[in-house]
Amino acid sequence: MIERSEQDGAPAAISYDDVWRDVYGDMQDVGPVHRHMRRILAGVLAGLDYGDALDVGCGAGHNLELLTSPGCPRDRISGMDVSSEALGRARERGEGSLFQLDIERDALDGTWDLVFSSLVLEHLVDDVAALRNMRAMARRHVVLTTICGDFDRYRPWEEAMGHVRNYRRGELEGKLAAAGLAVRRSIHWGYPFYSPLVRRVQNRWRAQPAFDRRARMLARALYGLYWLNSSRRGDLLVVHATVA
Repeated sequence: MIERSEQDGAPAAISYDDVWRDVYGDMQDVGPVHRHMRRILAGVLAGLDYGDALDVGCGAGHNLELLTSPGCPRDRISGMDVSSEALGRARERGEGSLFQLDIERDALDGTWDLVFSSLVLEHLVDDVAALRNMRAMARRHVVLTTICGDFDRYRPWEEAMGHVRNYRRGELEGKLAAAGLAVRRSIHWGYPFYSPLVRRVQNRWRAQPAFDRRARMLARALYGLYWLNSSRRGDLLVVHATVA
């Protein structure tokens, strides 16, 4: 289980440095859910017009290429994260302007056409404050991904990942509306092979930063199987909202 700590007014900063060293890694690059999520996001982002973008919870910069578009080159993409370990890895990837900041507590000065945040909200105790801060930094679009479902059913895996919630259907959309954002599109993906089947099995897995040969073979097999998942049902949620 990931321990959440609070020191010097910065909750979770130290623990998420540990997560990036001890848990995250190959999952973000070759994990089958992450690969399908990027595929879905590419389709959503392709329909948006934006000239600059901010990645909230940018981690090690895995989404830099995803956010790059003809109208938004790499030098117009910024990133922010609570973890100095993650930001160090993002700099190695060539991420643009980077900022260390806790989205639950503050927003950056300035605004961006697109505020993007992937697999962050499920980690945050005060997601309502985070959404308000994202709204304050958005000129046009907000695109989010997170996890839905029954948290208690998947508690061993969720807590190992540092998650504090899974959203109920419609819950995030309601919080976005309260933050001053209009939901334009919601995609639920993953039924039945990711959720509930593999999600139940994950309760007995221990995440490893580096995939061995067997884990990579399994990831490739699941990626192929996951093409059969529904884009109308499932626990991976992708939402596009605009400034109301």
